[in-house]
Amino acid sequence: MIDKSLFRFDGVRQRMGLLALLSLLQALCIVGQAHGLARGLVEIWKQHAVSALAGPIVEFLVFYAMRHLCDVAKQRISSKYGKYVAGQIRPQLQEKIFRLGPQALASRGTGSTVTMLIDGLDQVKSYIEILLPKMTDMMLISLVILIAVWWQDWVSGLILLLMYPLIIFFMVILGLAARDRSNAQYAQFNVLNTKFVDSILGLPTLKMLGVDKEYEGEIYSVSERFRKRTIDVLKVAMTSTFALDWFTTLGIAIMAVFLGLRLVNGTMPLFPAMFALIMAPDYFLPVRQFGDNYHATLDGKNALHDIMSFIDSPETPEDTETEWDGWKADSELKLEDVDFAYPAGSRPEGEDEGQTVASHSVAMNAVEQQREGKDDTKPGSDSLKTKSHRGHTKKGSAKDQQAGNEIVADATGNGGNKAGAVEIPTQPDALHHISMSFKGYGKIAVIGKSGAGKSTLVNLLAGFNIPYAGSIELDGKPLKNFNVEAWQRHISYIPQTPYIFSGSIADNIRFYVSDASEDDVKAAAHEAGLDEWLAELSDGLDTLIGEGNRGISGGQAQRIALARVLLDKSREVLLFDEPTAHLDIETEYDLKKTLLPIMENHLVILATHRLHWLANVDQVLVLDEGNVVESGAPKELIGAGGPLDHLIGEMGGNQIDQYLN
Repeated sequence: MIDKSLFRFDGVRQRMGLLALLSLLQALCIVGQAHGLARGLVEIWKQHAVSALAGPIVEFLVFYAMRHLCDVAKQRISSKYGKYVAGQIRPQLQEKIFRLGPQALASRGTGSTVTMLIDGLDQVKSYIEILLPKMTDMMLISLVILIAVWWQDWVSGLILLLMYPLIIFFMVILGLAARDRSNAQYAQFNVLNTKFVDSILGLPTLKMLGVDKEYEGEIYSVSERFRKRTIDVLKVAMTSTFALDWFTTLGIAIMAVFLGLRLVNGTMPLFPAMFALIMAPDYFLPVRQFGDNYHATLDGKNALHDIMSFIDSPETPEDTETEWDGWKADSELKLEDVDFAYPAGSRPEGEDEGQTVASHSVAMNAVEQQREGKDDTKPGSDSLKTKSHRGHTKKGSAKDQQAGNEIVADATGNGGNKAGAVEIPTQPDALHHISMSFKGYGKIAVIGKSGAGKSTLVNLLAGFNIPYAGSIELDGKPLKNFNVEAWQRHISYIPQTPYIFSGSIADNIRFYVSDASEDDVKAAAHEAGLDEWLAELSDGLDTLIGEGNRGISGGQAQRIALARVLLDKSREVLLFDEPTAHLDIETEYDLKKTLLPIMENHLVILATHRLHWLANVDQVLVLDEGNVVESGAPKELIGAGGPLDHLIGEMGGNQIDQYLN
């Protein structure tokens, strides 16, 4: 019943020792309480004077009060420790998700991760609050009561001793059945949460594709499966409770019959009989309470196991040895024949990686359900492998240099596994033979259709995605990947939906620089264009906002993310993943005016499908199915009849008419 991972937390053994001591004291109080009550009943039966009841009443009340004080103390200890453990786990979870990056959401699903972070921690807290005191009660209270009853009447003690294993036996059998059903229910609960949250996040896409009504059936189906599993768990729980109550009642009844017969025959005094009968319910009470709470603690145990398994999941070690002073005007980054593939099952088909991963997968899955015939585009299928690895026949390298920036993109499809590369995965490549070079300051736009690999490339540069082949060189220093402390100290990563945590606006702006002064925060907020919004707030920068962008708009969240970048002047590399993808036209235009000055004197890599950005960038990198198909200055590529022109034609080339003049 106790998850072994619980012993990884500081102080658990000390708390259990203290709870055991309190349970032992409580058991002695229960014995003293029963002793006083039995004495009083005997005095009444013998029709003694009322004054003879004073001693038994005082004895009963004192031990009764001490018993419940011990109970309150145990609840407080376990409750505080439950909060302490949850407080220890929360930052570990957040750090793990931060280190794993978007791929963690891709593997688990948004809903499952949200459930783990919110409901899961609450269940772990309840698990500890219930489990620890109930375990010590069951081990000690029943034992002390059994010794006390046996001391007074060995026959009653023998009956209690023989009934206890029978109750434990049936509790174990029913508990195993409940555990299996509870595990299945917990897994189904995660599926339901993932489906529901992802459906909400993907609702605009579903409505745009006209399949939002059809997807209601999927939600209904998952909900029905969860409902049926919940009913199964409740059936076992009710059966378990009935069995415990029935055997407890049976044990007390058997003991009462033997006591009654011996009292009638005059072979037993009244006091030991009353004492044993009064103690019998308290003897079975700990195991009954444990059984009643067993089903509640199962959810907590499952949640703890899930959380600790996630925290212990493997991750690429961070390179803390490589030294690098940051990006300068003469800095250069080279990638040669870099390949990356998502782990099996972690990237849904058609995913536009930067958006909440599963929200797009929901829409694509819904579309797939509408198709007739065999689906030959599922991850791992031969058809998709052929598409993903399809080489482009354009030979050579496209080079261009403008405003001190050089980008070289090799689309030959040549190259192979380099020395030191990790094991080649079985999934199709999300990025295939990427060769490019960034030199000096400049703005590079990475464009392509949804699923082309734009966000995958940005996440690789951020250190979240780890390539399995290819070579990387930063200012002449070889790197295995971008999970390098020195590199990440000098980059700012702004996704489509920046993470906003619960706290003040100022605290959110201090994301990279926790000790920044108030004046510096105000200056960053001003440069990010937050003045007008802050003027409407009575508390200004001290205004509290909710976790997950609650209480603010998407544009305001993006501006807070920009203020974070502006506050930390040491970060010269800016990675943007569709920064204006979900904003209306007016908000996007205002935000773009704020972004452009910030991009000066930085290396900026901007993943976008908004072609109007081409008017403001130095270089453009066109991706298609994980391959670089064209690169160069926008003025040279537009009108050349290449992949960029083809993409413009599909998406509406009037967005960049100024380039054609």
